[in-house]
Amino acid sequence: MTKLNDLHDYFLSHAGPDKDFVKSVATQMLLAGREVFLDAWSIDYGESIPGAIEEALREDKAFVLFWSEHADSSAWTIKEYRSAVSRFLDDGDRTLLLVRLDDTDVPELVRDLKWIDGRGGDAGSVAEVLMGMRGNDRLIAMQKTLDELGIQMEYFPGYGPLLACPKCGATVDKVTGWSQIDDERDDEYAGAKCTVCGWNDGGEV
Repeated sequence: MTKLNDLHDYFLSHAGPDKDFVKSVATQMLLAGREVFLDAWSIDYGESIPGAIEEALREDKAFVLFWSEHADSSAWTIKEYRSAVSRFLDDGDRTLLLVRLDDTDVPELVRDLKWIDGRGGDAGSVAEVLMGMRGNDRLIAMQKTLDELGIQMEYFPGYGPLLACPKCGATVDKVTGWSQIDDERDDEYAGAKCTVCGWNDGGEV
């Protein structure tokens, strides 16, 4: 069986309401140098959606099923995983992975698989397990990708590292830091604010 850390092509199957979490997982995987198929990113305008999915299911090395109450009621997600089961389980070079997002019963076809626990909402941990990485491997791989792309990040006290505005995507040079002191409680707060769209976030420092 192919080892997870040897895989570079992942098909991420999920229901629409779970898309934000799956995007977070996909972003971390991309930054770590993996290739992912995510319908929102991987299908061009004018391209056949069923055709693109069919091609990806033929080519990708790992099928990742994000299972939840939403997926259980999604005819499209069920169709994808049934297709993947028939294609993947008899192929020693391909892998089928299951991520549980809640306590919804797992489908009978994949019930014997050891599953990844995504119920805590930690996208980084899920991405790490999917890629077969341990310790700081994921962070090292992500930093390598940022270095290769020449992407600049900046750290803002009270918020953390920023690559771009999380609301509008403005580059980090359009984001400014701020700080203020609560005199009554003697607490200091800080954060970051986008000068383009007005996004603002931060916390106690």
